[in-house]
Amino acid sequence: MLSLNKLSFISKAVCIGAAVSALAACSSAPSTPLAGVKSHTLSNAVIYQTSSKEYPVLSSFVYGQAISALPTRFSNGDVVVMDVDETVLDNSTYQKERETAGLGYSSQSWAEWVKREEATLVPGVAAFIDEVVARNGKVALITNRNKALDSHTWNNLLAQGLPLTTSNTCVVGRTAEDKEAVGQEGMVNDKDLRRMQLTQGKIACSNKSKDATSTWDAPHTIIMQIGDNIEDVGGVTQESANVELLMPRVGTEIFILPNPMYGSW
Repeated sequence: MLSLNKLSFISKAVCIGAAVSALAACSSAPSTPLAGVKSHTLSNAVIYQTSSKEYPVLSSFVYGQAISALPTRFSNGDVVVMDVDETVLDNSTYQKERETAGLGYSSQSWAEWVKREEATLVPGVAAFIDEVVARNGKVALITNRNKALDSHTWNNLLAQGLPLTTSNTCVVGRTAEDKEAVGQEGMVNDKDLRRMQLTQGKIACSNKSKDATSTWDAPHTIIMQIGDNIEDVGGVTQESANVELLMPRVGTEIFILPNPMYGSW
């Protein structure tokens, strides 16, 4: 029979051994990307964009109206100008990841997100682009993503199964020249220079095919503008836009999508 002293010693040894085993198990557990990072509450704007039923309803409705406004068949040289972010590609995952980590936008984190090529499609846009292409139309994607990232934008778009080719689609990101042009004659916002180049047949498509003569080297007529920001419309800024003057064009040649997460406002 064991003495009380021996029983006490064995009991302590068992407890210590259990504690060591528990610590070893914890230290060998796999880490996660958010290990040690406090999870922050998402803003109402991001929750609305990612979880509400209203957002896909509104976005799909806008694109449905835009389809109704399309010509039965595009005339040669007619083109629809579209923004990319929150107009074609949905980047709410980026916003959600940043807010969850308690972080905001940064140019570096944004560039890293674009390079991941993981953005999904905005509700309704696939049906719209399908109709544009089916009606022999063309799309100019004028984005304020840095032009150096255009190849990633193009890859992301193609990965979403859109019927895009170098003949029917032109991707053109922003350069320093676009920013510097603001204030010159006819240049009100930093997309105006590219819109003018499009109408002059001088647009610098980043996805231009090297194997054939580009269909974008001729002047084009912009018949529709679609974006999530008022500055996706030529010749206006957030400060100068006159809603009353714009409204007669809304629903026929101008279409604005909801985006409460960010904007020029």
